Amino acid sequence: MTRVLKRFLPAVFAFALVLAAGCGDDDVTIPRYNDPQAVEPTAGSWRTWVIADGSTFRPEEPSNPGSVATKNELAELRTLAGQRTAEIEAQIDYWNGGNVRRWNEAHRALIRSVRPNPPRAARGLALVSVAMYDAMVAAWDAKYAYERPRPFQLEDGPTLYGTEPKSPSFVSERAAIGAAASDVLKYLFPTKSDSIDGVLQQALNADLFSGSQFRSDINAGAALGHSVAQAVLDRAQNDNSLNTTPPVAQLVGDGYWIPTPPGNVQNPLEPGAGNWQTWVLPDGHTLRPAAPPAYGTPEFLSQLQEVWNVNQGLASNPGRLDIARFWADGPGSDTPPGHWNRIAVDLAVSKGVNEPRMARMLALLGVGQADAFVACWDCKYTYWCVRPITEIRKTYDPAWLSPIGTPPFPSFPSGHSSTSGAAATILGYIFPDDAVTLGRMGIEAMNSRLYGGIHYSFDNLTGYNMGSAVGYRVIAVAASDGAPEE
Repeated sequence: MTRVLKRFLPAVFAFALVLAAGCGDDDVTIPRYNDPQAVEPTAGSWRTWVIADGSTFRPEEPSNPGSVATKNELAELRTLAGQRTAEIEAQIDYWNGGNVRRWNEAHRALIRSVRPNPPRAARGLALVSVAMYDAMVAAWDAKYAYERPRPFQLEDGPTLYGTEPKSPSFVSERAAIGAAASDVLKYLFPTKSDSIDGVLQQALNADLFSGSQFRSDINAGAALGHSVAQAVLDRAQNDNSLNTTPPVAQLVGDGYWIPTPPGNVQNPLEPGAGNWQTWVLPDGHTLRPAAPPAYGTPEFLSQLQEVWNVNQGLASNPGRLDIARFWADGPGSDTPPGHWNRIAVDLAVSKGVNEPRMARMLALLGVGQADAFVACWDCKYTYWCVRPITEIRKTYDPAWLSPIGTPPFPSFPSGHSSTSGAAATILGYIFPDDAVTLGRMGIEAMNSRLYGGIHYSFDNLTGYNMGSAVGYRVIAVAASDGAPEE
């Protein structure tokens, strides 16, 4: 929290005490929010993922505009408007860039810092995105149930700083989305709780100092967001993510995974992730494919030779190495699912996608990528397929290392191809004008694992097809979730 905001918070909380003492509504005509350009007035009825529907946590009706409580709130906002500084205005500008967007950016920064592995990152992105989306739906339900005007629209209201919001005031979507996101992020990154709380306080202060929300809007929105988050956390705490048992006990012998250089990590990563709770699939083995080509067969040896030949040719085709590195997404990066979140958010921002649509997009993308990882990991630990590096060092060059690091788990199928198939399919549905470009990006991501020397083509193609199958299931949900076509 900045020093400037800390200085004014005692005065802000003093106003909250005055509001609590206010009683009774004056006999006045209640103005209703009415704007033909209102943002997504039906979003409160869109299908939710965890809560029953948008009205599940609907708060009580806010105070009448003529009430003592509302007059006190307006006085508070006028005072705060007079205390704006360049620093405060910069914070308002930042959050006006999109609440869901900013929380997704904060989440990806935490991923880069704390470094959860890709299945965990995908699980976390799904949980936070679903929490933000369900909180958004609940906020929009309340907005259009009560149609409260914004404070700057009322007589004696504060001056507005920043873009005029095109939705009713009660409840604050920024508070609802922020409370939901912050609670789930603190569950995922408990050592970062203080900094996450600081981000939430900055978001709430942006509402207060901008003059766009009453304090009661913010309080009700935050309470709603916390309730949604608890429902998401109840699911998270029972999603089997502590399970470390693979679907099949480790297979031993030629053709099966062994630790790979240079790290030679002995314990493979997340062997039980194929048993985690899914969102659109019945379970992790629903899409389990047939076994990969049998070890030592002409088909297997041909695809092993392909990995070797492609990597021997990288010196004369450096563009392939650039692609491998661009999509590598190793420790300290956004991870593969976070990479696709960044692509999605950047595309949505470039197109001016509104807040409800941004929340919906990330929820659909999140559950799709999470399920793609669960399905992929079920398959990995069913077949325990050997990595190319093991066979290349045995057959071609005992000192060979893959151009990008080989991760410590079985080869078949490719996790990056799985999540990319899901992401490209889902985003292509959401952005049909960009579907061809997104599909090409998905194929490039898939091929990057061959160029990087860490997967056979049969890993990549199978993974991509599995991810696309998950993506189409997500599209079936999206097509019936109540959001009108744009």
